[in-house]
Amino acid sequence: MASKYAQTTDCVDPAVTVTQANVEDADVYVDGVLWERGIDPADVTLPNDRLKTLAATWAIRLAAIQGAMSDNSLLMDKAKEYQKTAELLAKQITRESLGLAAVAGSGGYGTVTLGRG
Repeated sequence: MASKYAQTTDCVDPAVTVTQANVEDADVYVDGVLWERGIDPADVTLPNDRLKTLAATWAIRLAAIQGAMSDNSLLMDKAKEYQKTAELLAKQITRESLGLAAVAGSGGYGTVTLGRG
């Protein structure tokens, strides 16, 4: 099965080896991000650099987890950093950032994080 958003050659980190399974699993993650934002993955024109970067980052994270021998492994720290990066990249995904028109009649719904303090 070919991956949609990134290829193994897009996943560059000398400390980990990214497999085809990693990039295919990253496709699932990216599709989830899109659906979470109300974007049908079928509406996105590929290739898309934003989604490629997000998928490659997530695939490297998955490969680092697989390569880690224990929770104290340096690769686990690397995986956590890639996860943080992927989450930041995912927050930047919007219809507009992907070059898609706004959906007519969509309400102004969003989320707000409230904290105490």
